[in-house]
Amino acid sequence: MSALWAGSVAAQVSVPLPAQPSGGGRETAPEAQEPSGEPQSVPPLEPVTKDEEGSSVPLPPLGQTRVPLSRHGRPDINPYERDIDMTVPLTYRNRNLGDIPVRLTFDDQLLVDTETFIRLITPLLKDEARDGISARLQPRQMFTSEDLAASGVSLEYDPASLSVVVLQIEPDQRAIELLFAPPRDDREDITLEPAGFAGYLNLNVIQSYFWETSDLDRPTVSLNGAVRLGRVVFEGDGQFSEELGFTSESYRFERNYARLVYDQPEQFRRWFLGDLSPEIRGQQTFVQIGGIGVLRQRRRFNDYRSAVLQGNRQLVLQRESTVRVLRNGVLYRELRLDAGSYDFSSLPLLTGSNDVQIEIRDNTGQVQSLNFQSYLDPIDLDPGDFEYGAYLGPTSRAFGRSPDYDGPVAFSGFFRKAFFNRPAIGVGLQASRRVQTVTGQTQFVLRNGGRILLDGGASNASEIGQGFSGGVAYDHVIDRAGLIDTFTIRADYLSEKFATLGNPEALHSTSWSLSGQYTRAITYDLTLLLNASYLRGRRDVGDSYRLGALASYRFDPEWSIRAGVDYTRYPSDFARGNGFGFNIAIVFQPSYRRRAEARYQSNTDTAQLSYVQSGLNRLGSVGFGGTVTREDEFLTAQAFADYTANRFDASVSHAAFGQGFSSFGQQNVTTARVGTSIAFADGVFGVGRRINDSFMLLRPHPNLGDRSVVAGQSLARNDYIAKSGPLGAAVNNFLGSYVSQSVQYDVEDPPTGYDVGTGVVRVRPPYRSGYVYQVGTDAFVSAIGTLRLPNGTPVSLAGGRVMATGEPVTDPVPFFTNSIGRFAIANLLPGRRYRVEIYGNPQGFEFEVPQDTDGLVNLEIVTLGAPTRGE
Repeated sequence: MSALWAGSVAAQVSVPLPAQPSGGGRETAPEAQEPSGEPQSVPPLEPVTKDEEGSSVPLPPLGQTRVPLSRHGRPDINPYERDIDMTVPLTYRNRNLGDIPVRLTFDDQLLVDTETFIRLITPLLKDEARDGISARLQPRQMFTSEDLAASGVSLEYDPASLSVVVLQIEPDQRAIELLFAPPRDDREDITLEPAGFAGYLNLNVIQSYFWETSDLDRPTVSLNGAVRLGRVVFEGDGQFSEELGFTSESYRFERNYARLVYDQPEQFRRWFLGDLSPEIRGQQTFVQIGGIGVLRQRRRFNDYRSAVLQGNRQLVLQRESTVRVLRNGVLYRELRLDAGSYDFSSLPLLTGSNDVQIEIRDNTGQVQSLNFQSYLDPIDLDPGDFEYGAYLGPTSRAFGRSPDYDGPVAFSGFFRKAFFNRPAIGVGLQASRRVQTVTGQTQFVLRNGGRILLDGGASNASEIGQGFSGGVAYDHVIDRAGLIDTFTIRADYLSEKFATLGNPEALHSTSWSLSGQYTRAITYDLTLLLNASYLRGRRDVGDSYRLGALASYRFDPEWSIRAGVDYTRYPSDFARGNGFGFNIAIVFQPSYRRRAEARYQSNTDTAQLSYVQSGLNRLGSVGFGGTVTREDEFLTAQAFADYTANRFDASVSHAAFGQGFSSFGQQNVTTARVGTSIAFADGVFGVGRRINDSFMLLRPHPNLGDRSVVAGQSLARNDYIAKSGPLGAAVNNFLGSYVSQSVQYDVEDPPTGYDVGTGVVRVRPPYRSGYVYQVGTDAFVSAIGTLRLPNGTPVSLAGGRVMATGEPVTDPVPFFTNSIGRFAIANLLPGRRYRVEIYGNPQGFEFEVPQDTDGLVNLEIVTLGAPTRGE
C-alpha cells in the first residue's frame, strides 16, 4: 500500500546539528549552524529538516549520529582513503526502491550508477521530470549528487544503514501517488514460468463395510484431473461406483464433467467447450448445458482486487499536511503527507452508501474539507467494471448421473455493469424453444447509508403462457466506530406461470415471501440477531412463518456461548420443529485447528457433542474428531481420523446407530479412503497428494546424489508438505491460480558450502498449471578465505569481481571483503580456475576449485602478490 505515514517517513538524512546539553529531557533542536570545516563530534539527536515556512520539523529517529567531516571537507562516508565499490539499497521514505551499484571515492564523494538510478526512480517521477533527469545524467556512466542540482531530486549516502537515500523530490516533479492501493501483479518479482505441457490425475478409493450384514461393497473410485498444453486446459471429473436399482445392482462409470478451458487473463475472460455449469444472476435458474460458453469476470483473475472508490479522486497539497480520511463519519486513516499530488481512488469502501470526508490541516494551521459520496454495489464490481456470461448448447435434465443432453438447445447469459457514482444494472436472458425468460436488476442509493434493490423477470412458456416475478429489498449498514449494525428486508413474488430453463413447468409451491433480519453489535463481544420470515403457499400448500432471536457472547478468545428462542409454524401439524423452541450452544476453540461444541435445540429435541482437530497440508499431520447426536430417541455416534503422508492421504471413519441407548450399536458402518495423485510437467513426474488447481514439482540436481528436496518452510522442524524420493519429485500441491505466491524449498543434509539458491521461488500460476524446479546448480561451490597485504594487514572493505580464467567475461561475480578482510565467493564451478580483480589495486589473485570438491573450498589466508592454492 502506498499510503504515507507521518511516523514512518524514511528520509534517512544526516543533518548538521549543534551539540545539545545532556539530560533526561528532550530539547528542541535550534537552527542548524554552518560547519567550521573541522571534524566535530555531536551527541545523538533527532534529525530535523525545514518546511516551506522555515520551521524546524523533526524527522523520524534514525538510530545514528551525525557523520563528521573528513579532511576533504565532506561528510566522512569512506574512512578507508581508497575507492570502494559496492551495491546498496536505494530508499525513499519508507520504501526500498531496489539495489543500486555505487562507488565511495577516497575523497568521500558518492558516485551512483546512472542507468540503475533512472530505472529505479522513474516510477516516482512525472514524465517531464524523468526526461529532464535522463537528459542531464545520460552522458555519464556514474554521477554525483551535485549533478542532480536544480533537478528537483536530491540524495546522499547514509553510512549507518549502508544505503543511498533520496532526500527530496520536489512536489511538482513527483508523480501522483496512489493511496490505499492494493498490491499490483506487475510489481511482483516472478522468478519461474509454468511448464508448457503439464497435467495431473487425482485418485481416491473409498470402501465401506457394513458390520451387521458383513457386506463389503465394491469400492467407489473417484477420478479428477487436468492437462494443460500452452494456454489450453482439459479438465474432467468422474467416478466408478455401485448403482442400486429396484431390481438389480450395477457398477458403472459416471461422468460429472469433461471440458476444454481457455483463459485470456489480460481481458479477464474464460472460454469453455464441453460440459458447462452456467453461472446465473438474479431471477435466473440453473440448468446444465453441453456446448460452448464464455465468462468475463475480473475477480476470477485478480484476487487482490478490493472494493474501492473510483472516479479519479485526486488531492493536491501545496505544503506538508495532516490528512484525515473519514468514512461514514468514522475515522478510517490519518496520514502525514508531503506537498504533492495524491490519488485516493483506491480507498476501501463498505457495502452500501459511503460518505467520504477528507480533512486537510497544513503546517500553517489552515483546515480544508472535501466531501464525496460513493456507493459500493454488492454485485461486487468496481465502478466502471462490467461482467458477462454466455452459454449455448443442448440441455440435460439428468440428476446425479452423467449429463445426457437430450433436452432442447438453450441459451443462458447475463450482463452487468457498474457506473461511477451510480448503481450497477444487470440484465439476463435464458431461452430455448420451450421457454424464454428475461430478467433485470437495479438499485437506488439513499442518503441515510441504505439502498433499495429491485429485480424482476418475465417469461413465456409454450405450454403455460406468460408469467412474471419481482423482488424488492432494502438494506442499511450502520458503522458505529467499528461496531457494525445491519438491517435487511426483502419481498419476492412469483406468478403462477413464471417459468425458467430450470423450471419450465412453473412448479412453485409458494406465491410470495417476506423476510427480514437485524444484526446489532452491542459490544465487540456481544451481538444480537433478530430475524423473521413468511411464505405464502400456493394451491394445497399452506403458509409458514418463523420468528427468532439469537445472542452470541464471547467470554475470551477461546470460550463463547450462543442462545436463542424461535417460534415456527409449518403447513403440516406433523412437521418437525413446529411451535416454540429455544437453543443453546457452548463453544470452546483454543486454536483455529481445534474446536469443541455442545448444543441443544428444543423444538426438534436434538442434542449434540462434537470435537474436531483439523489436519494440515504437511507431512505427518493427523486430524481427528467425533460427534455424538441424539435426535428424539435415535442415537448416532461417529468418529474419524485422517493422516497426511508424503505421497498420499488417508482417512477412516466409523459410525454407530441405534434407537436410544439400549439399542445403540445395532448398526455399524466403517469407511476407509485413500487418495493420491500423479503429476507431470515437461517430462518430470511425481506422486503426491490431491491437487486442486496448480502444482510444482521440485527435484534435486544430479550432483546432490541421493539427497532429497523438500517443499516447505523448515526441514529441521519437519514443517514441509512434500519430499522427493523413489516415486519422483516433491509435489507442492497447494498452488492457486492467478495469485502471486512463494514456494519454499530446502535440501536434506546438503554438502558443506553447497549453494542451494535463495530457498524460495515466486510464481503466479495460470489455471491448472504445473511447474518444474531443479534445486541446485552446476555452480554449487563456495570459497572462503581472508585477504591480506604482504605486511599482514587485512584488506578491509575491498570490492572487486571474480571471473573464470580463459573464458569471455560475461557476468562477473561481485567480490567484497569485510572489515577484517574475510570474504566468501559463491556460484563456482568444480574444476575451474578463477581470477579475482580488486578495484583500485593492480594486484589480484587466482585460485582453482578442485574437481572432486563437495561444495566448500577454504582458501585460508590469501596474500596479495603471493601464490594461492592451486598455483
